[in-house]
Amino acid sequence: MYSLGLINGLVYRNGSLTHENIYISGERIKKITPNKEKYDCSEEINCEGKIILPGFIDPHVHLNLNLGEFISTDSYESGSIAAAFGGVTTFIDFLEPISFVSEFKEKFDQKIEESKLSHIDFSFHTTVGNYKDKVDELAKISLKHGIPSIKLFTTYSESDRKISDKKLKELLQLSKVENLLILIHAENDNIILNSKNYEILSQYESSRPVDAELKEVEKLSTLIKETEGRAYIVHLTTGTALEFMKENYNDLLGKNLFLESCPQYFWLTREVYKKDDGRLFLLAPPLRSKEEQEKLRKNIDLIHSIGTDHCPFTKEEKYRYSEVSKVPKGIGGIEYSFSLMYNLFGTSIMDKFTINPAKIHGLFPQKGVIQEGSDADLVIFDPNRELTIDAGHSNSDYSPYEGIKVRGIVESTIQRGQFLVKERKFVGKNVRGNYLKRKHYNF
Repeated sequence: MYSLGLINGLVYRNGSLTHENIYISGERIKKITPNKEKYDCSEEINCEGKIILPGFIDPHVHLNLNLGEFISTDSYESGSIAAAFGGVTTFIDFLEPISFVSEFKEKFDQKIEESKLSHIDFSFHTTVGNYKDKVDELAKISLKHGIPSIKLFTTYSESDRKISDKKLKELLQLSKVENLLILIHAENDNIILNSKNYEILSQYESSRPVDAELKEVEKLSTLIKETEGRAYIVHLTTGTALEFMKENYNDLLGKNLFLESCPQYFWLTREVYKKDDGRLFLLAPPLRSKEEQEKLRKNIDLIHSIGTDHCPFTKEEKYRYSEVSKVPKGIGGIEYSFSLMYNLFGTSIMDKFTINPAKIHGLFPQKGVIQEGSDADLVIFDPNRELTIDAGHSNSDYSPYEGIKVRGIVESTIQRGQFLVKERKFVGKNVRGNYLKRKHYNF
């Protein structure tokens, strides 16, 4: 007898929806049958009219992010609860930036301690600032701890987080040898440093302009081709940069270069910075023009994965200072990410939340797919139910998407065979996530 059966649902497998039943024992999917072939189980859930998907993977979150005076308001406990309501069963956070290999263990242990209260599975990306040490030693210790990805910045020189061109090239060269993935925050530092209007809220987007992303993407694409390295550009914001890569480096996409974007760039525009509550939407990189958003939507097929860059703060923290430069940058979004993107793109968005991030980030076939032997991470999604977005279950007291109406919501979320959310109620108080040692990517 199986412990749980999900019957009569439309199961998303191999890029299509099929009427099938899923049977679970313990933490794994044990059997998938045609709709009419049924077996005994301890608990049976009738999923008629619902879509059953693999648990979503958010490859880009910032929990307990320490910015000095401010710390992002979601802990691993609150962030994982908000994630569970959004169907996310695995997220990948970032270790604090390091400049020397000797700093790695402290940063890793710190995150492991913070994550003990997570209700969903989790992993990390190693992060470097102005890295000054040997790149091969960094790769060695990172891989030893199950982290095959290294995040770097091409900007933020003012806080000593910008990577040098020399180390950037060394890391890309090493990525080919070690099968690492180099995650890149791609903005041109010089353009940002020479930009004006940084303290004018209505002009905030122009302080980190489209050209800053475009120029850096141009530079990086050339370097990736030269080194044959493997890179992943995080939170791509501009349709112009996407079109540039399509026209000039399409041969790299999906092979040596992977692209991530976030729901905020598909749903919100820089017009919000002209509103009275514009500071609630401050994040970096900023929201773009309607024209850039339309280009991004038009080329959604070139985006490989959807992350949220979930990094919320409270209204009080956003309003504490009048100076734009002092406002903590970041917004929440993990709870409504899938519903928002499903409303724009339907079933074509599903792989970008499931199998794509699982393969790119070394979690496949344990995660990101519905097949026998894989973890029983599952989402029961009602495509017809309507929802008006509110502040949600984050520790933040607002959502940037409040008031938006969506059709299609996560009804239940299952983590390794146990319900976290059941019929829109959190029931996973005693469920704890595991730290996932990831493998080399295999996209």
